[in-house]
Amino acid sequence: MAVNLNTPGCEIKERRLGSITGYFGTIGDMTRKGCEGCLKNKKRCFTTVSQCSHYEALGQLAAVDDAVIIDHAPVGCSAGQVCFNRIFNLNVSKMIGERGRNFRIMSTDIKESDTVFGGLAKLRKTIRKAYDRYHPSQIYVVTSCVSAIIGEDANSVVEEMQEELGIPIGFAASEGIKSKIWASGYDDYSHAVARTILKDSDERENIINYVGFSPLGKEYIEGFFERLGYKMNFLTARAKTEDYERASKAVASFGQCGAQSSYLCGALEKRFGVKYFQSHFPYGGIGFERFFREVGEYLGKQDEVEEIIREEREKYADRLERVREQLKGKKVFIALGATFAYEYTRIAGELGLGVIHTVAYHYDPRLDNITDERVAAAVDAIESGLENVSTSVNDSQQMETLLTMRNLEKPDVVISRVHETAPWSMKIGIPAVTGSASLNLVGYRALVEFGERIVEELKNKNFVTKLGKNFKSPFTEEYEQLKQLHFLQGGKEDVE
Repeated sequence: MAVNLNTPGCEIKERRLGSITGYFGTIGDMTRKGCEGCLKNKKRCFTTVSQCSHYEALGQLAAVDDAVIIDHAPVGCSAGQVCFNRIFNLNVSKMIGERGRNFRIMSTDIKESDTVFGGLAKLRKTIRKAYDRYHPSQIYVVTSCVSAIIGEDANSVVEEMQEELGIPIGFAASEGIKSKIWASGYDDYSHAVARTILKDSDERENIINYVGFSPLGKEYIEGFFERLGYKMNFLTARAKTEDYERASKAVASFGQCGAQSSYLCGALEKRFGVKYFQSHFPYGGIGFERFFREVGEYLGKQDEVEEIIREEREKYADRLERVREQLKGKKVFIALGATFAYEYTRIAGELGLGVIHTVAYHYDPRLDNITDERVAAAVDAIESGLENVSTSVNDSQQMETLLTMRNLEKPDVVISRVHETAPWSMKIGIPAVTGSASLNLVGYRALVEFGERIVEELKNKNFVTKLGKNFKSPFTEEYEQLKQLHFLQGGKEDVE
């Protein structure tokens, strides 16, 4: 069983799910091998800087309302949270109409002397100081590379301090060195909250859980569930303890993507029997229809769902046709996180765009539910005719992505998000559009609006064109001539 809440920490994605960070081929080949259990990861002889699972776990836990986080690490490990603080707390606070608050993260500030003499005394002191200063309803201790390397038994201190202070203290074993996939940090967060604040309940209420970064775009989906007689429970940034406690009473859960949501949704299903919808996401038109048909069948609301689908399809049909006509013949290059990379591949097809290549920052062949249902990318490959679309997997190796972009047919536009693909594409003269990773991608409305954004971007390429003509590459000519697979499997001898 993938989810094991009896252990202090969870297994990393590579071992638990067979997740990979190195692949080049087609979506059909990748998903078929993933479903058969024979997908192999390809290693690299050279990598550029990527992200860290420790960083992701900190951000997710600190966004739990009223939680205080103890980072058992050098102080630099939590210094970068200023970015997530703005996104997850201040922006989300405005969104939900609540007063903003800053993350409450306290570092044990492990120094060189602590690596010799140990840092558990500092950990105890920091936990007491956090309690005295904030009197929180819960505390989470997050371990790091350094505390793991020196063999600190931080979990024993967590148990000891929980008894002393009388409040829930969670433990997240999130050492960045243990996984090459930063999304493993989401699993560490989920494991910690599942063991700490999920509450046993035999009750069932008409609630649907949503697990994601933020409730951005919730107005685009809440109304549909209300028509089915259900309310949504958002386990996102600024979610309160009672929201997590209520989650076990829900009839079903779904998440923004498999990478961020799989473990918590899987834990809810395994421990409380809360159904996890993981094969379809409600993004774009096709995704919207498939997701709600699956939900409608499970809830016994098929007729109501068909009425919703008919209304939405008709409402945006004319605008969608105009967008398709304007994008006819255009080609796109996609680079996004694991789930959204393939969601946008399907969405691009719905808009009439030809997909040259899709880069995903990792790939999960399966997720943390208790059934044998296929993951969304595999379902799309089967149901949406994406088998022959070229794809690669890299953990945000932007130099590798740039080589891939240069070696293939030049696209008309690039769809990416936060991991720096867009700046590189614009430097070589290719317009870029940001792909959202939230509920504002739900349904035909989102499909049409996203298509219209691409149309507008392509109407005025003056800046990007001039930038591409004047950009001077910082790389050597030898590097610029490398093939996109050069660094996979130890060098070009293995791939050429």
